[in-house]
Amino acid sequence: YMYYLWIFPFLVLEVVRLLPRRKFFAFVPAAVGLHEFSVLVSEWANYTWAYGPSYLVWAYVGSLYVLPFIGFVILLSIWSSRTAPDSGHDTSLEIFDLALLSPLPPQKTGESAYSKSLIVELSDRGLRILAITGPEAHPLEVANVRTAPIWDGRQLSYPFLIARFLKYHRPRILHVQFGPDGAVYGGLWGEVMLILLIIARSMGIKTTVTLHSTWMPAQVLQKVRTYPRLRRFAMFAPVAFRLYMKLLDWGTTTIQLSTVRIGSRLRKMFLREYRIREEKVLEIPHPCKQIEHRPDREVARRELGLEGKDPLLIFGFIRRGKGIDIAIKAMTEIKEQHPSCVLLIAGSPLGEDGAEYLKEVKALTKDLDLDTHVRFDVRFIPDDQVPLYFTASSVILLPYDESVGASGPAHNYAGYGTPIIAADVGLHMSEALGGNLVLFKNRDPSDLARKAIGLLSDPSRRTKIGEALRAYSESESWSVAAKRTLDNYRITLDLS
Repeated sequence: YMYYLWIFPFLVLEVVRLLPRRKFFAFVPAAVGLHEFSVLVSEWANYTWAYGPSYLVWAYVGSLYVLPFIGFVILLSIWSSRTAPDSGHDTSLEIFDLALLSPLPPQKTGESAYSKSLIVELSDRGLRILAITGPEAHPLEVANVRTAPIWDGRQLSYPFLIARFLKYHRPRILHVQFGPDGAVYGGLWGEVMLILLIIARSMGIKTTVTLHSTWMPAQVLQKVRTYPRLRRFAMFAPVAFRLYMKLLDWGTTTIQLSTVRIGSRLRKMFLREYRIREEKVLEIPHPCKQIEHRPDREVARRELGLEGKDPLLIFGFIRRGKGIDIAIKAMTEIKEQHPSCVLLIAGSPLGEDGAEYLKEVKALTKDLDLDTHVRFDVRFIPDDQVPLYFTASSVILLPYDESVGASGPAHNYAGYGTPIIAADVGLHMSEALGGNLVLFKNRDPSDLARKAIGLLSDPSRRTKIGEALRAYSESESWSVAAKRTLDNYRITLDLS
């Protein structure tokens, strides 16, 4: 029940905020909520330390109190909602085929560019789309699309705000581009979004989510162990996450797993781990970005100051988990066989921890005496310069030491026809891009070095892999993804 504790204070405040003119109805749930909150905190304090794992008994008891209360507050909030919030646009009634909730550019999330591309393709097929996004997002100037920048994932009350908006506009489907990320969707793992999904279903709206990050219980356990403050509770994390997935099951008509192919290992394991009805678990293979402009390789190298070099590229946000330190260590062996090779790290640090990680990998570069073989282009790379980096490179590196998604970067890069070496981590990499990735053992710099040396020494193999990657990217376009999404919508509308 510790998992539920955070819910009570914000639900109580939300009820009070929503019902200022109905003092009695505001007082009752507030009093009940505060009472249950105090009971659960007391039980946690008294029984967890006294009886250890036997606290699970009290978790079940607490759940009996919690779930009816949550349902009561949700129904009360829906009943009390009479008007829609102002989206910053004309509020005359429109009925939409689809409400798609997601970050959009220039918001710095992996879902932003994905959702924009999908919306464009779906609108071309005549769907009327209500794009619900954050206030930082730019309006989409696309036919059949209305942008509503009303969603702030940092506000715990957003499920009720958006529920009122949905009630007013009555979309046939609510589609959430979702990953268990508290920084974007609220809470620790995005739990706040689950409340919105449950409310939407209770309103009669069909709901579907695209899971861009699909965590298994073992991965959750490993991740929680990396948090100093939560490490002592790591043994309970898989149980809590299974409960999280049960709530996701309740709140969705269908779940679309972002995979690398139909019939993926991920779907099979997801069904086995979470025991969700098979017919509601769908797949949407990650589409590939179509590359329209590929500059000449020698011209690109000259513009980037890389004449006579064989660049290995790591591109994008600099953050932990990306394995940059592994690639730097591998360079100690690669440079011995290929002195002209340089590791090019291009991108900006993500947040304060990313900036700290950048300092660490720069220090590692200096300690290994690799200053002439590792180059940092620490800046935001404008869109018009991105093709230069990928075309100039001999090999692209994805040395991630953790992976819970379908690797958007791999699919975005494939169309350049540059070979990609990736860590064999997670459930996706071995199946990704038609099996045309070159894989190395996770967190093994020597194996990465061997694979890189092998490709650098064999230009014909690099050409063959590059052609296979280009062919795959052309077969898995955004047009194909839109068609599959429409098929998934039809299934969603048919399921009860």
